[in-house]
Amino acid sequence: MLSFVRGLFLDMDRQRDINRERLEAENNFLDQEIIQEDMKRNVQDGEAVQSDTKDQGGSDDEAEDGLEIDFSNLNIKNDKSCSSRKGVITRLNIDGGVIDHSLDFTTKAADGIYRELHVGSTVEYLTYRKTPKESEIVVKLIRIIEHVWEDVNDEKIKESVETLRNEKPTYFNTQLRNVMGIINKRLEAAIEVETEYGDETIELDKVELTFVPRQGDRVCLECNVQLDDDYVDKQGQILQVTRVFPARVEPSQKCIVERVFNDFSVLGTNFFVLKEDIPNGTELHLGDIVLVDLIECQYAKFVKRAIKLAMQEKNFGALKGQKMSSAEAVNDVQPVTITGSDRYITTELWERHRVTLKLKNNINRMLRLESVTITNPAESQLSVVEPTELTEIVNGGHIPIVLEVQTKFMGEAIERYTLNFERFKVTRCFTVIVCENEEEALAAEKRLIAADSLTAPGRTVGQRSRFYANQVWSHKLEVVPGECIATKRRFVAVRLGYFEVPEKLRLLYLTTERRMEMFEAIEQQYPCINEPLTIVNYIQRFSLFLHLEEIEYFISFRNYDRDRAHFQRDGEFLSLQIENLAERRPSLVVGDVVRAVNPWVETCSGDNKTFEGIIHKVLFNRVLLKFNASFQDKYNGEDYRLEFYFSRFGFRKQHYAISRIVTQLGEQFLFPKKIQKRIHPQLEVRMEGHDMYLFDSHIPWYNHSLNYIQKRAVYHILRGEAIDVPYVIFGPPGTGKTVTLVEAILQLVRNVPGARLMVGTPSNSSADLLTKRIIESNALPQGDFIRLVSQNQIEKDLIPPELMSYCATVDIGSMGTCSDNMMVTESGLKLRCQMKFMGRHKVTISTCTTLGNFLQMGFPAAHFTHVLIDEAGQCTEPETMIPNVLLVKGHCQTVLAGDPHQLQAIVINRYAGDRGFAKSFLERLLECGPYKKDMQRYPKTSGYNPIVLTKLLYNYRALPSIMNIYSKLFYDDELVSMVDEEDSREARQLAKLLKVFEPNVDMPKSHGTFFYGITGENMQENDSPSWYNPGEAREVFLMTIALYRCNVTPDQIGILTPYVKQVKTMRNMFMGTNVAMPKIGSVEEFQGQERDIMLISTVRSTESILRADYRLCLGFVRCNKRMNVAISRARSLMIIFGNPHLLSVDDCWRHLILFCANNNAYFGCELPAMIHDNDDDEESKKDTFGCVP
Repeated sequence: MLSFVRGLFLDMDRQRDINRERLEAENNFLDQEIIQEDMKRNVQDGEAVQSDTKDQGGSDDEAEDGLEIDFSNLNIKNDKSCSSRKGVITRLNIDGGVIDHSLDFTTKAADGIYRELHVGSTVEYLTYRKTPKESEIVVKLIRIIEHVWEDVNDEKIKESVETLRNEKPTYFNTQLRNVMGIINKRLEAAIEVETEYGDETIELDKVELTFVPRQGDRVCLECNVQLDDDYVDKQGQILQVTRVFPARVEPSQKCIVERVFNDFSVLGTNFFVLKEDIPNGTELHLGDIVLVDLIECQYAKFVKRAIKLAMQEKNFGALKGQKMSSAEAVNDVQPVTITGSDRYITTELWERHRVTLKLKNNINRMLRLESVTITNPAESQLSVVEPTELTEIVNGGHIPIVLEVQTKFMGEAIERYTLNFERFKVTRCFTVIVCENEEEALAAEKRLIAADSLTAPGRTVGQRSRFYANQVWSHKLEVVPGECIATKRRFVAVRLGYFEVPEKLRLLYLTTERRMEMFEAIEQQYPCINEPLTIVNYIQRFSLFLHLEEIEYFISFRNYDRDRAHFQRDGEFLSLQIENLAERRPSLVVGDVVRAVNPWVETCSGDNKTFEGIIHKVLFNRVLLKFNASFQDKYNGEDYRLEFYFSRFGFRKQHYAISRIVTQLGEQFLFPKKIQKRIHPQLEVRMEGHDMYLFDSHIPWYNHSLNYIQKRAVYHILRGEAIDVPYVIFGPPGTGKTVTLVEAILQLVRNVPGARLMVGTPSNSSADLLTKRIIESNALPQGDFIRLVSQNQIEKDLIPPELMSYCATVDIGSMGTCSDNMMVTESGLKLRCQMKFMGRHKVTISTCTTLGNFLQMGFPAAHFTHVLIDEAGQCTEPETMIPNVLLVKGHCQTVLAGDPHQLQAIVINRYAGDRGFAKSFLERLLECGPYKKDMQRYPKTSGYNPIVLTKLLYNYRALPSIMNIYSKLFYDDELVSMVDEEDSREARQLAKLLKVFEPNVDMPKSHGTFFYGITGENMQENDSPSWYNPGEAREVFLMTIALYRCNVTPDQIGILTPYVKQVKTMRNMFMGTNVAMPKIGSVEEFQGQERDIMLISTVRSTESILRADYRLCLGFVRCNKRMNVAISRARSLMIIFGNPHLLSVDDCWRHLILFCANNNAYFGCELPAMIHDNDDDEESKKDTFGCVP
C-alpha cells in the first residue's frame, strides 16, 4: 500500500514537471511570435519610428540600440541542446578526464579547477549537442560540488554515478551570435583568439574558414552561445564556434606599394601583404598599383592586412635606367613627377630650341637636386640651361628644368638626361626628330601621338560588326529546314530548355554605342555581373556569361556570311567553297547551319523563304551541305545571300547544368568553406610506406613507376574522406597528373563496388590520350570502358585508328519510342548506341560537352558515382558542371586534375572572361578556404590539406636548367627534376646540340636555356590586328636549319609564338624554301604538348605599345600563364628570341634573362644596363618595422 501511494505521488510529481516544461515551451513560442511581430512592425514603420525618436530629442544611436535589443532575441533555440548536469569524475589523465564513464572533457574545459579534481569528485558541468545525431560535448566544468581527498573504489564510484543519473538537468536556451576577437597565437592546426568573454582555442578543422588566419588578425567568431539570465547580455558560455571570418573586409582597395621586404611588402602607410599572399609569378616593386582585399589586424605598426592581391598597374619606371619616355614612365605615385614635352620635331639642322619641364616633389620631405646631367654630352643634342647648382625642393613644391636642344643630324634620336638627388637618380628620355620636309615632320608627330593614345573615338570595326549582327539576328523569315545528319528524336527522357538569349541583353550588346557605354548599360541592367560570385547569384551570373559568349559567337560567325555566293553539286551534297577554312576561328563543325536567302526578293515579301542547309562534312577549304529536297533538287547555280549559324546544343547543355547544379550538389560542393569528414571513408585503405592495404589485403599498383606523392594522391582519392567536395590533383608541367588520374580510375574500378565513372576532358585529344593510357595498362577488358565520340569527329576523320573499336556514338531517343539502329563499322566503331548499351560501362571517357548527351537519357539517380576531369583548368565552370550534374549529393565523388597556373579555357567574349567566365572551377576552388595554401598548418604537403588536394612535385620532362626557371617563378621553387643533368637521354642530346653555339665555349655543358637578344621591329598589316617580327622570324628559321645539321628531325622541334601573324610568317619562310617544317603554333596549340627542342619568338619590340599589351594581356609581357606554358614545353633545349630591353620590364622575364646571362647562355644585342640594378636597394629591405609577419 505504501509503495502504491509513493508511486502515485511520484507520478504526480513527474506529470507536474512535464506540464511545467510544456508551459515553458509554449511561453517561449509565444515570446518568439511577439518578437517577430514587433520586428515586422519596426520594419514597416521604421521611418516613422526614427522620425518620432528625433522629435522627442532622442539620437539615432539610441534608436539603433533599441533595435539591437529586438535583434538580440533572434535565433533563440530551446531544443534542450544545452544543459548543466551533475556527474562524477571517473577517470583523469594529462589531457583531461571522463565524467560518468561516458563523457570526455579537456583540461581547458576544467580550466581553474582541474588541479583540484580527483577520481570520485562530484562536479557540475555544462554540455552541448548541436544536433540530435551528434554526441554531447562537455563545454565547461562549472564547479566542484563534492571533493574527494582519498582513493575510492569502483563500487562507490558506480553508486555515486547511479545516484546522480536520475537528477534532472537544467536546460538553457542557445543563440547564434557573433563574437569579436583578435588572434593572439597561430598554432599548426588551431588559433588562440582573445575575446571579451575570455580566450578561445579554435581547431581549424572544425570551423568554416574563408581565409588563412594569421597572428594579429581581427576576426569575428560565429558561435552558438548559452543564454543565461545571470548575465546582463544574457550570454553565458560560448558552446561551439562554427565559423571564423575577418571582422571587416574591404574588397578591391587600390593601394600603392611603398616598401618591399623579403617576407612582406608595405602598402600605404599602415597596410601590408605577406609574401605567401602574393600570386605566383608576381613580384612587387615600389610604385606598383595593386587591388587588394584588406582585413583589419593589429600587428606591430600595421592596422590592415591584404589577404588577396591583383596587379592593376605595373610601375614600369621602377627599374632604374629603363628605356621609356617620361610621359609613359612617370605618374603621381613616384617621389618626383616630371611634366612637359618629351619630344622636339623640326626640319632644320643646327637649330636651337629651349624646352621647359616642371619637376614636382611628391613626398613629405624636402628633396635636394644636386645636378642635372646629360648622357654622353659630347655627342648629345641636349644641354642643361638650368638648374646649374644644388637646388632644394620643398614638400609639394616644384621647380623648372630648362633644356636646350641643338639639332646636329637628320633622323630620330633618343637623348637621355639624369636628375641626381641625394639618395636616388631619375633618368628620362627626350626624343629629337629632324625631318627633311614638313610632310615627314607631320607624319612623325602623328605617329608619336598615336603611340601615346591607343584609342580614338568614332565608329570602330567592332561597332559595325555588332550593328550588322543585330540586323541578321532580327531577320524573321520563314525557314525551310535542311536534312539533318541523323533523324531527330521526338521522344527523349529529359528535354533541355532552349535558354534563348534575352532580347533585352541582345539589344544592349548589339548596339552601335562605344564599348564603354555598352558595358555600362549592361552593368546597369545586370548588376550581378560585377558582384562577387555567391550561391545566390550563381545561376544568374553564369547564365549571363553564357548568353554573352553566345552573342560573341554570333558576331564572329558573321565573318563567314556572303552577300553573293553559289553552290556546286558534289554527289548527294551541295558544296560551298570557303577560303582559308582550316585556319578560321571559330571553326565550322558538322551540324552547323548555312541559310540561303534570295537576294532578289524583298525581305518583307511573303514569297521570300530562307532555305536551311545542314553541314554534313567539313573539308580543307569547303563544306558539304544538304538542303530540303525542294531546294536542293531544283538548284541550278543561282546566287544567294548566305548566313551562317552554329549549333546551340553545347550552350543549352551548359545552361541546363548551371540551372540544376545548385540544387543537385549544393553550396558545399560549389563554395566549400569547411571540410566535413565521412564517418566511414569510401574505402578503408591505409598506406604503409609505398604500399597500400585494404584491411589486411595488399593492393598492387597498376603503374609501378608512380612516385610517393602520386601514390598518396590515389590513396586519398580512394579514401574519399571529405563529403561533397571535389578532390584536386594539382599537377605542374611534367609531373604526371594524367598518369596519376589513370591510376586513380583503375583503382576505383577495381576496389569500389558498383563504381561507375565518367571521365571528362576539355578536348578530344586529351580524351584520346586517357583512352590510350587505359588500354596500355591492360587492367580493364574492352567491355569495361568506352570512348564516347561526336559525329563531328567521325566526319572529320579525327579518331585514331587504334581507338576505333573502343569508340561509340549515342542515340538519345527514349527506349521503346524508336527502333534500335545501332551499327558497328568494319573498324569496330559503334554508331547510334541506345541507353541499354551506353552508360552501362564502368568507365565512360569523353569531352565534358559530349558527356552532356547523357543529360537527356534519363539515367536513375546515383547511376554514376564518380566524375574525374583531366586538364580541368582548361574547362569553363559550366563545362565542368555538365557531367557533375548527373551525380547525387552524398553518394558521389569528383576529382579534378589540372594546373591553375597554365592557360585557362578559351573564351571569345573578353568582357565575360575578365569578369570570371574564363576562370575554371579548379582555379576558383583554390581560392576557397579548405584549398588555400597554409604552410604553417600543412608543412609536409606543400601547404595544402591532403584530404582535398595533392600537389605533384616530381618533374619527369625537362633538364634541371630548364625546369628550375618555371619552378622558381610559378611553383614556389618546389619542383624536383627527375631528369639527370649528366646521364640522361636529354643531357646526351643537349651535348650534341651545343655545337650550334660555337665558337662560344664558356657556357655550362648541362645548361639547356638560352636567350637570343634581338632589337628587331614588330609590324602589323592593315588587314590584321596581329603582329609579326621579320627579324625574329629570320633568326628562328636559321636556327632551325642549324639544328637540322645536327641530325635533328622536324618532329623533335617546336616553334612557339604568341601571335598568329608571326606563325604565318614563319610557315611561309619554310614553305617558300622547301625546308622541312616543324610544328609552328601559338601558345594555345602547345598547351599539354612537349618537344625535345623549343624555339620561342616573343615578337614584341616596341616600347610605346607595351602598356596596351599589359592591359589586354597580349603576348608574354605580364601574362604569366602564357609565359609558363611557353617555357615549360622543352625537354633538352630551349632558345628564346626577343628584345631584352622590352621584356626586362616584366619581373618574370627579367629573372629568365638574368638566369641565362649569369650562365653565359645569353647571345645577341647588348643587355640593358638596368637589368642588373634590381638588387641596388637590398639594404632597404632590412628595415622590417621590428617584425617579420
